[in-house]
Parts: sequence; structure tokens; C-alpha cells
Amino acid sequence: MIKKALKLAGIGFLLGVSVNTFIIIISFDGQSFSPVLTEALSSVKAAMLAEEVLSGVYGAVCMGSTVIYEADRLPLAAASLLHCAICIIPFFPLSLLLGWSSGAGDTLIMTGCQLAAYFMIWLILYLKYRNEIKKLNEIQQQVLNDKKTGGQQ
Repeated sequence: MIKKALKLAGIGFLLGVSVNTFIIIISFDGQSFSPVLTEALSSVKAAMLAEEVLSGVYGAVCMGSTVIYEADRLPLAAASLLHCAICIIPFFPLSLLLGWSSGAGDTLIMTGCQLAAYFMIWLILYLKYRNEIKKLNEIQQQVLNDKKTGGQQ
């Protein structure tokens, strides 16, 4: 599972960097998002590099932690809550540091959107699994009925 988590984290890192680069190119004509980083690092280039790396790390954390869903010991709701916490907790400081939001209010709105997305994902998976369980129960009932009747119809 660790090997799969590392592979997913690598993909997540690349996705995080790609999304950040795409947004910088489209929205800001190649300028740094973060005046905080630019001021702290005294260089737009250094700030942009720091943004890329931190965005990549955030993508790696979010994507790599999806292996939580494969843990058979965790119910779907617990796995969803744990993954949501893993993704949202670093989001607060990163969104403010990297300029993804202009303040705490924006960060809370974006967090609310993430929570709504998690709820929708959970609901879709819950309904999917409930339907699969219903089908398996019907198959099991049919097998039991066939055993009772000796396979005769």
C-alpha cells in the first residue's frame, strides 16, 4: 500500500504543479500569486518556485492519501472524513500563504465548497455500494432458495 501511496503522491505532485502553473499563466500573466512569499523571499522567481513546490506537495498529500479508501477496516464515512481532514487542514495555511484566497472569509467559503464536494462524493459512493449490496443479497437469497428446493424450479 505504501508503494501505491507513493505512486499516487507523485502523480498528485505533478497535478498540483500543473494546476498552479496553469492558473498563474491564465490569471496573472506569469506573476507570483503570493505577495507574502514574494516579500519573504525577496524575489518573484523564488516565490513562484516556492508556490510550485508547495502546490505540488499539497497535490501529493491529497492524492497519496486516497489509499485510505482501500483500508478494509475503515467504513466509507470514516475514510471520507479522514481524507477530508488530511486535505483541508493544510489547505487553510496554504490558501492564505500562496494567495489562493484573499482572506479568512474566502478560505472558509472555499473550505465549504470542499466539504460539499466530499459530501456529494460520499453520497454517490454510499448509493453505489448500497445498490451493490442489495444485488449481492438478492443473489445470496436466490442461492439459499435453490438449496432449499434442491435446485428444482
